[in-house]
Amino acid sequence: MLFSPITPDEYLKRIKKTKTFMKESELELLIVFSDAWRSANCRYLTGVRPYPGFFSEVPGYNQALIAIPLEGDPTLFWCDHTIEWARRGVLGTIREEPWIEVKTWSEISDVVKEICTKNKVKNIGFEGKDIVPWPVYEFLKNDLNVELKDVNILKVQRRVKSEKEIKLLEVASNINDRICEELVRGIIRYGVTEKEIQRKIEELGHSMGAEYVDANFMQSRNVGWGHATDATIENGSMLSLHVILQYEGYNSDNDRIIGFGNISKKETELAAITKDALKNFLNAVKPGVEAMDAIIAAVNTHDYVAAGEQGAGASGHGIGLEAEEELINEWIFEKGNVFTASVGAYNKDIKGTWATEEVVVVTERGVRQLTKFPIDYIIP
Repeated sequence: MLFSPITPDEYLKRIKKTKTFMKESELELLIVFSDAWRSANCRYLTGVRPYPGFFSEVPGYNQALIAIPLEGDPTLFWCDHTIEWARRGVLGTIREEPWIEVKTWSEISDVVKEICTKNKVKNIGFEGKDIVPWPVYEFLKNDLNVELKDVNILKVQRRVKSEKEIKLLEVASNINDRICEELVRGIIRYGVTEKEIQRKIEELGHSMGAEYVDANFMQSRNVGWGHATDATIENGSMLSLHVILQYEGYNSDNDRIIGFGNISKKETELAAITKDALKNFLNAVKPGVEAMDAIIAAVNTHDYVAAGEQGAGASGHGIGLEAEEELINEWIFEKGNVFTASVGAYNKDIKGTWATEEVVVVTERGVRQLTKFPIDYIIP
């Protein structure tokens, strides 16, 4: 590990900032739901991921609920059967007492009602309505006998990353770059199958420090998702690479086309157009600029980008504790935003798309790339 994980003091600062947004939204209480598969909000506020074991209908299993009163300390609610696992996660290695109170799932009703009574709560916000199981949501709504206001306070708050978060994202992206370097140095060669290369990608990611690696590799005329097969690498192939990996909880998302052998002149042209489109995208990114202006700048690069089919076009999504967070379409860029810039160019005459996806961070004056492997790389 090159960098320390986020400290308890930093989690408390995040909660303090959340309360500032709550006050602006006139909320006296915020209830936040997360589960093992969409765990970013829980990890952002506590550092703990909901228990990732097998799916179970036991109340609270694979789930977490955080109650944040405007006045007073937050409480993390956890499945009764795995609560010690959560308490150990909150403790970490340097504290004898948890810095946030952890209570069982069965205590939710009594504790939240007590908070509401004590603080005379009238307005309650709820974040996670798009992922919460309906029975859990209905239980809270009916038990508290109050309307829950659907909010996205944490989604917006998480858009801007701290310096430490950016460092962790940079390490994750550096691993992705190093995987590409290893692939083009000899792993990708004649006679090797797509499946063999995909397995090697995952092996490399873990050996370089990634705690999670999801790789997808195939010979493809575009960046469409598919499955690696037993097909061997052929001369003139366009290789579609997709790698999402995680380091200390933070993600890197790497999608790109790599050429192999004798690539046609028109395919080389697509690579150059894609490179120009990304340049135009990133040149338009500055604090205060609307994200759609940057996307349009990329699309206007060439008709092959504007084609809007088979992976052509431009887009982007936030990235951090989740590999694919919200689309950036409605963003106004701020310093500290981290997102993926995706561009692709499609030539219908050759039915081929060249594309790339880069992880970038918004700086005071523009943007800095965290993934840096060449966009137009062709293996001889």
